[in-house]
Amino acid sequence: MSDSKSIPTHGTGGTGMPGAFLPGDWFFEFRQDYGDGIRVTKRGLDASLLVVRKYDIGRNEVLAFSTYDGKRRAMTVFHFHPDFDLRRRRHYMEVHREGYDVAREVCAHLDAERARRQEALRRRLAKARRAVTVAAHAAAVFILAHYSPGR
Repeated sequence: MSDSKSIPTHGTGGTGMPGAFLPGDWFFEFRQDYGDGIRVTKRGLDASLLVVRKYDIGRNEVLAFSTYDGKRRAMTVFHFHPDFDLRRRRHYMEVHREGYDVAREVCAHLDAERARRQEALRRRLAKARRAVTVAAHAAAVFILAHYSPGR
């Protein structure tokens, strides 16, 4: 379901332990494929004290933000309360579908938009085909009327 790649960064000291709150200091980062072509990049980090206070995150709680990230892709960032058990974090990120719903919704919207554009193009091509057919018919009638072999 997902690859097992964890990327420790300089903020973790290579141990996988959260140590800093700066962007890019992810203690987990992996891509999860949901089997229908939608891939979600999941990143986990310790929530800063500001985030903990602002969103009132409890000791055993996680805050996740998801965004659409390109063709059939999303990205989700998990903000774990600093006291959330380190051994449970990766499993928590894998089993929760945050990001998948965002990508699926955006993909459905884009597919519907693409279908509308294709239908409009088909209508324009049908009109153009009719115009070409009428012009060809008119040209044939003109040629037969003015350049008949009996003249």
